Amino acid sequence: MTVHSPSIAEALRDLHDLKQALGDRLLFDEETRSRFRSDFGRTVDRMPAAVARCASAEEVAAVIRHCRARKIPVVARGQGHTQSGQSTIENGVLLDTSSLRTIHDIDEAAEIATVDGGVVWRELVQASLEKGLVPRVLTNNLNVTIAGTCSMAGLGVASFRYGTQADNAVELQVVTGTGEIVVCSREENAELFDAVRCSLGQFGVITRAKIRLRRCQPRVRKYYLLYDDLGALMDDAKKVMDPENSTFSSLESWCTPCFQGIKKIGDGMELAEGVQTFAYWMYPLHLTVEYGEGEEPDTRAVLAGLTPYRHLETSDYSQLEFCSRMDPVFELWRRGGYWDMHHPWMETTLPWDTAREFIENVLAITPPQALGPGGHILLWPAYARTSDVPLFMHPPGDFVMGWGILPGVPSRFLDRALTQLDLCSDLSIHYGGKRYLSGYITFDTAEKWAQHYGDQWPRMQAAKKKFDPEGILGAGFIQYE
Repeated sequence: MTVHSPSIAEALRDLHDLKQALGDRLLFDEETRSRFRSDFGRTVDRMPAAVARCASAEEVAAVIRHCRARKIPVVARGQGHTQSGQSTIENGVLLDTSSLRTIHDIDEAAEIATVDGGVVWRELVQASLEKGLVPRVLTNNLNVTIAGTCSMAGLGVASFRYGTQADNAVELQVVTGTGEIVVCSREENAELFDAVRCSLGQFGVITRAKIRLRRCQPRVRKYYLLYDDLGALMDDAKKVMDPENSTFSSLESWCTPCFQGIKKIGDGMELAEGVQTFAYWMYPLHLTVEYGEGEEPDTRAVLAGLTPYRHLETSDYSQLEFCSRMDPVFELWRRGGYWDMHHPWMETTLPWDTAREFIENVLAITPPQALGPGGHILLWPAYARTSDVPLFMHPPGDFVMGWGILPGVPSRFLDRALTQLDLCSDLSIHYGGKRYLSGYITFDTAEKWAQHYGDQWPRMQAAKKKFDPEGILGAGFIQYE
């Protein structure tokens, strides 16, 4: 399915009538369009013909119907946290959903929030905590939109217990690629509901959502554990994630290099070619429990049965402090320049039984400086049965291991880094992994996409034909037959 990419002159001509309808909410000035020509990954450069800041689902529908009739490509964009141009468009219309930012209702009894798709998770956290509630799953970065993460999956430190953020959407209002406004859920218009979650905006634009919340305690105690053996961490992670174990409210982990110096890697001794820095890799595991004011968790009981190399630290947070715990890190990244670098993040979800071999083999050839200042390597142990979204692709089995290398790359090293990340991606797929699609993705044929989606590929193809028959939404990213 191929969509004609119009020239800027063609697009401007074809959007004239839409400008009359939307007025100053359809923007053509170069300054505005330039803000949206790349995304957080900073590896693409695509200039939209126009930016539409729609104030309602009806206006979103009007834009899509207009563009469908003229075969103008459209992409929805929240905060642009993608890393391969998924939220960019060349000479098409970029739907800036940040104008759809109202929290309509927080139903305390049902523990459900009704919000516009452009609401960022931080806003919902602040509003829900006032009522003693919190979203069941939160990404580390709270400054991303609810529609955006539900369109990707949305993983967080409580996913081992509650699944993805897409799993916790109970109802969605969607504008399809035909320009229809449809409310969908597991019970109503389930075909669209199952298609639009985790499908990168390929079939519709989420304009409103009902999101599950949960009752929370006001305090969070965080245990900082350190492992010097990945197998030991994985054994303990399975104990933490056991569905019968309700002790822990969150789990997060990393691969952390302990710099060891330089080692010889070839016959020569030229500094740039014959030696390389190397590290001994350690594995932090952070676990939390929630508790009430005046209560005191029993640390000995909480950590019973776990076997870390060290229990390094214990810290107490308010619930808001814990949800916002990454904010100081992000601020340091901005000050240090990491935020402005290229971010071709490569994230994958591996079968539990092959994860250790893959991770240890990749780490053995990863020099510490490859991550750049602020770059890091994530571990994401997960109990896979918590998610039932059909299009969230992950390996089979009760347990899976997410792994992501999240570098900050200066421009002069970008080509080399992309080559290495492609090799790493291919290797993860060889080990049975499934890529997480917000990151650095280079699937350039229908065959590669069919391999990724497996038995769900026919669902993808059928949904594209039904809900976006002209192929205007997110055009060019996923290749269909």
